Amino acid sequence: MRFFALWNPFVFVGYDIASKQQIKETVRELYSSKPHLTATIGFGFAGLSAALSGAVWTGAVATLIVLACMMFRVWMEHHFRARSSEDVGEKWVRLFVFGSLLSGFGWGLSGALLLYGTSAETQAITMGIACAILQGAAGRAYMTPGTALINISLVIGQMSIGAFAEGNYIYVPAFLLYFTFLASFIQQMVDNRLRQLNAEQTAERLFREITEKNELLRIANERLATKAYEDPLTGLANRRKFDLALAESLAASNDTGSTISLMMIDVDHFKAFNDTYGHQSGDECLQLIARAIGSSLAGRDSLVARYGGEEFVVIVRGEAPEMAIAIAERICLAVRLTSLDALPNAPPRQTISIGLVSSRADTPETREAMLAAADAALYKAKKGGRNRVCVHPGRGQEQDTVVPFDAAKQA
Repeated sequence: MRFFALWNPFVFVGYDIASKQQIKETVRELYSSKPHLTATIGFGFAGLSAALSGAVWTGAVATLIVLACMMFRVWMEHHFRARSSEDVGEKWVRLFVFGSLLSGFGWGLSGALLLYGTSAETQAITMGIACAILQGAAGRAYMTPGTALINISLVIGQMSIGAFAEGNYIYVPAFLLYFTFLASFIQQMVDNRLRQLNAEQTAERLFREITEKNELLRIANERLATKAYEDPLTGLANRRKFDLALAESLAASNDTGSTISLMMIDVDHFKAFNDTYGHQSGDECLQLIARAIGSSLAGRDSLVARYGGEEFVVIVRGEAPEMAIAIAERICLAVRLTSLDALPNAPPRQTISIGLVSSRADTPETREAMLAAADAALYKAKKGGRNRVCVHPGRGQEQDTVVPFDAAKQA
């Protein structure tokens, strides 16, 4: 920030890049009357020293001036805190500038009075108090440097006049040297403030970008995870997902004694269907069958997966073996009633064969045993004429249960 631009009392450093919260906190700090209380106490001691050395009226007037400035700043702070909204717009900046310049004028006038016609001890105290006040003002100048520079000029200018009138000519170049130091210090403070605000803004922007990128990455990972376990043609779970689900279901069943049922489903004569109507129609047929199977299991604790080609598998958890048979029959019916008229050449409705096996509560099951049993039941269903449910015999049973599907009867 250029030096001459610093002299504008209404310049608020970083107003265009600071956040609203930072601006509110900065203005609240500027309105604080605590620094003015310290200055008033300091000038009060200097005034007391003047009175004790014989300059009673000088000490009294100087003290009353800074006390009046202090009371006005207290009123300003109270008025600011009692505002009806959180707005800290131009109105409050103007009020601050006016009050700050009034304080600077009052401090300078009091300092000039205490340097004229008073004892050396009083002058030394006054110089010390003034330097402390000016250094404090310079330390806060990173917020409103113009106001601080004008205040410092008012104090140093009036005190230089008082010292010159008293005959202390050496004070004038000392004051000028001190002003040069403070102006350079303020310039450095403002530059540091701007760098800090820019760094904070950059950090906040980068944090937002990182957060957004992380969220996009999380969504992408979720989509990839979903795709990794999803059959691209039917949208059902794929074989990898099925293997994990079966292992988890068997572990839970063996731990709790609950029943799980496994169905292995094969679309009847599907190779002939592909040869007759084409692979495009075959893919669409599989999609329709997948939807029919899924709709038949709505509300059930189950998983439907495409096992490969025209084969599907279903895991049903927590249902009795009899209910699993009823569910399998419902699936057969849903597929048989699924119209394929919308496909090219309007192929006839398809049928499926199902091999079903249910676990026993008294005997732990393994993945290999369940799959082998379901596959054997499916094989018997197809050998027995297709379009039916074949239930693998449980331990202690002597033969399979075959449930041929009769669409007319079910209808």
